[in-house]
Amino acid sequence: MIFKKKLFIFIFFLLNCFVCMISTEPYYQSSFYKELKKCFEAKNEDKCKKMILLTEQMQLKEYDKGNLKCQTSILGLQTELIRNIYFKREKDNVSEKTISSLIKNC
Repeated sequence: MIFKKKLFIFIFFLLNCFVCMISTEPYYQSSFYKELKKCFEAKNEDKCKKMILLTEQMQLKEYDKGNLKCQTSILGLQTELIRNIYFKREKDNVSEKTISSLIKNC
């Protein structure tokens, strides 16, 4: 009887953790894309520099996986972020193309 209770509690916690991990991943991606769009729309250099560091970690993970299409898309995104911060910004909608390429390849 005690074994069944412990097994039930263990399975309950295991499934609960599994559901939490699954539910946070899409939220993380959608919030990541929202932050990217904000970075391109408004000039917030500190937040954009943090996004560059985050995308650097992402592209290194994709390189380790061997996903070169995704890694290349992330590198293009980093280029656009750097261009947006340090150079004269032009309204040529490159950010939308870069983000859609990132979504497609990753």
